[in-house]
Amino acid sequence: MEQLRDLGIRMAMDEPIGDDLPMAAAHALTRDVDSPSLRELASLSKGQSREAVDLFRLAMDELGCPVPDKSAARLHLMRQAAANILAGKGDPEDLAHQIYWHACYSDRPELRPVGDRFLELFTGWGAMYKETEEAVAAMKAAARSFLRDHPA
Repeated sequence: MEQLRDLGIRMAMDEPIGDDLPMAAAHALTRDVDSPSLRELASLSKGQSREAVDLFRLAMDELGCPVPDKSAARLHLMRQAAANILAGKGDPEDLAHQIYWHACYSDRPELRPVGDRFLELFTGWGAMYKETEEAVAAMKAAARSFLRDHPA
């Protein structure tokens, strides 16, 4: 189901995913994720992108996990980047920039201060902190605060 949710996020962000959907549906079916539209989607060929997108949306609705709007997708991606900072996955500087970027383009005004905080951490990475450990600790504190204040 996680792979399907990720595809829904990518779809919300206007990424072209139509050709990937039939195979993703087939993989989901092998993992006991099932719905009538998901079965129909798995039977499509790669060249049927438009039909695949429509069936994917329908299947996600049937599975109780509708494709989010762009704003919700941005929040999800911000939360994912913050969780990766806390888990030590990826470059914290790059992840902070991702959070800032998504906050800037979100239509949620409450995310602006979050973006500003991560911009401050991102731009001050070398100048503000003498030790990398201090910078990472500050990023982790900001990520923890963001995840607490903006639950999924």
